[in-house]
Amino acid sequence: MLTENLPIWAKGMGYLFAFGLFLIGGRFLLDPETAERGFGLIYAQPNESFHYIKAVRDLFSGLIILVFTVLNWKKPLAVAFLTGSLVPAGDMTIVLTSPSAVLSAAWIHGLTALAAWLTAYFLLRSKSQ
Repeated sequence: MLTENLPIWAKGMGYLFAFGLFLIGGRFLLDPETAERGFGLIYAQPNESFHYIKAVRDLFSGLIILVFTVLNWKKPLAVAFLTGSLVPAGDMTIVLTSPSAVLSAAWIHGLTALAAWLTAYFLLRSKSQ
């Protein structure tokens, strides 16, 4: 696959999203109840299955973004941001429609989706440097 140097802002966004997802995924593994409240949901369940599913999803997503950023794969990184933005958009919808949600936490999901959309847009639009 041909590579081109990513603009510095794109590298920054790639690393920011990747490491942010690693932190969130790690928090769901190590401190599930706190992470659940930060996500915007509070629900009683007999085990941490939801937390572990969320952790693996975030760790995988962060790894994909990190690999594409390190390899300077501009279009795959843009596609990862664009398609990956569905996850926080869906998360926001879940939080907003859940009866036991912390509604004030929904904004972070919406801003994350917007940041991912904008990053994808500018990546697909930018010329190589």
